[in-house]
Formats: sequence, C-alpha cells, structure tokens
Amino acid sequence: MTKRIEQSLIRLLVWNAFAGALLGCVFAAFLLYMDVGGLSTMLARAENPMPALFLLFGSFAVTFGSAVCGTAIMALPTDDRDDGPGGGHREDEHELKLALIPIPVRVRRK
Repeated sequence: MTKRIEQSLIRLLVWNAFAGALLGCVFAAFLLYMDVGGLSTMLARAENPMPALFLLFGSFAVTFGSAVCGTAIMALPTDDRDDGPGGGHREDEHELKLALIPIPVRVRRK
C-alpha cells in the first residue's frame, strides 16, 4: 500500500470519527433538551453534574464515532480482480471422502 493511500485512509477514518463523535454529542444534547427519563432534571439537582455529563457525552461520542468509522470502512469499494494462481488447491467434492466412524465410549455407573 502506498503512502498516499495510507494517508487518505487515515484522513477518512479521522473525519468519520470526528463526524460520528459530533453526531453523538448532538444526540446527547437532544436527550438533555427533551428531558428524556428526567435526565436533565436529575443533572440539574445534582451537586456535581460534571462527571455525569462527561460520561454521557463521552460515551455517546465514542459509540457514534466508532459506528460511523465502521460504516465508512465497510462501505469502501473492494477489489475483486483475480491476481493469478495461488492460495492453495481446491479439492473436488467427490475426492473428499469423510465417513462417520462410531467411537466406543465406556460409561461408568455410580
């Protein structure tokens, strides 16, 4: 893989991770704005809401960022061209002879 391709792949991952993290933070802010499950009410009454906010926004950012990165990786085009011979030998189904052989097992009674 050339250095230019590696740089473009890294750029793709970084931008998609950033976009996913931003989307996760927007979603977490929407949850707080809509007061889903009384979340913003509980945070407003808390003595120190900063750790809870950090965990909420951080977990959504990591989750959405990873999901968007994974989607970007899986959406990359694949190269299906044949690179020539290699990779082992394909066996014919008729040559492959598998048989079930019974194995005697001793059973001890208690």
